[in-house]
Amino acid sequence: MSFIKESMKEFDHIVWPTPAETQKYFITVVSMITVLTVFLFVVGSLFSQGLFAAKKQLVPVTSNTSTTTSAPVGDLKLDNVQTTATPVAPTK
Repeated sequence: MSFIKESMKEFDHIVWPTPAETQKYFITVVSMITVLTVFLFVVGSLFSQGLFAAKKQLVPVTSNTSTTTSAPVGDLKLDNVQTTATPVAPTK
């Protein structure tokens, strides 16, 4: 029980901020969060752009020529292909 009494006494030592101080602290915190957010966005964007620029310099983009070979369309023998699909009635 003495713990609760001592805890209640400690409430008398608390100094609560005034509404003007609370508003000042709130504005300070929100402005610092905004400034740091913008700063980190700019630094991250610059870093990202730098990495993409370095990648372009180190690994040049190759041309669109394909290295794989595929059979020409004329070589496909589709004359003897039979399908067994049944017609589907259109839905409304």
